[in-house]
Amino acid sequence: MSTAVKVSAFAAALVAVFAVAWAIGSAIGPLDEEPPAPTSEHHGHHPGGAP
Repeated sequence: MSTAVKVSAFAAALVAVFAVAWAIGSAIGPLDEEPPAPTSEHHGHHPGGAP
């Protein structure tokens, strides 16, 4: 078995593994269904300084 055949077989196997992983990930979908919580809220300007 030549080196070129070994490298080609390895590359084909690698592509197959990533294709299967992508297909499973697409079928399952995202695990986090909730939207991210807001990091801060802005209530506007408070006249007269700090609240």
